Amino acid sequence: MNMRLSIIVLSVLMATATGCSHRHAQEIDARLESAENNAATARLRADEAILKAEQAQRAADEANQRAKRMTEKATPK
Repeated sequence: MNMRLSIIVLSVLMATATGCSHRHAQEIDARLESAENNAATARLRADEAILKAEQAQRAADEANQRAKRMTEKATPK
């Protein structure tokens, strides 16, 4: 009887530990998925920022070219 009780208690403890372990694994998976989503969002925002910076650089280059042409026209030869 005493041995049987020990086996039953041990079985219950193992079943409880397995359930907790599974729940912990699910929590880790959820956190990992969230981190991956955050990283993807950050990459997207960085790509958009790079595109805007390149567009601003092109606009500045064009403005410099116009200013250079205006200066060349204004100076006597």
